[in-house]
Amino acid sequence: MISHIWILSYGTNNLWSSWIKAYHLKDSNLWEAKAPYTCSWNWRKLLHLRPLVRPLIQYFIGNGSSTTLWFDNWHPDGPLLSKWSSRVVYDSGLPIHAMVSSIVHGDSWSWPTAMSIDLFKIRSCMPSYNPNSNVDDRVRCLPSSNGTYSTSSALASLRTPHLIVLVQACLIPLKYSKNEFYPLGGN
Repeated sequence: MISHIWILSYGTNNLWSSWIKAYHLKDSNLWEAKAPYTCSWNWRKLLHLRPLVRPLIQYFIGNGSSTTLWFDNWHPDGPLLSKWSSRVVYDSGLPIHAMVSSIVHGDSWSWPTAMSIDLFKIRSCMPSYNPNSNVDDRVRCLPSSNGTYSTSSALASLRTPHLIVLVQACLIPLKYSKNEFYPLGGN
């Protein structure tokens, strides 16, 4: 399932991703799509995995033509609409489905005049590099050492120590006494 999200966000053009974009996403973005009541279990599960996978996909801006301004993880603070409200979209005067190319002019960032404190904060912490209008955007899978997606690196980054502790705790033999559990050999 994680690899499917990678394929849809990276833009790999194959039959499956073309069908998903035409049938499920239509004119929306993967990150904003809602699960309809009548969708399949697979599609619903894929949409529920997005919050786990989203931080693992980082966009590096070249000309900005393939990265969405508000939904993709290209800004140092992460996807802009996940941190700030939709009011910032209104204040910017840019459409909700704008691409990063709308704020790239030549080899520099060019935001509209700041109409709000939030927009000013976004502008003040832009990426440390300048865009390059002669280069396409790059997508990097952050847990991977070389930036390319692999199932093992994605799964390794999603494993958390508290799950291992929980599994180990379940392996401890317990005895039951008066609605309480005790490790064997305990009180």
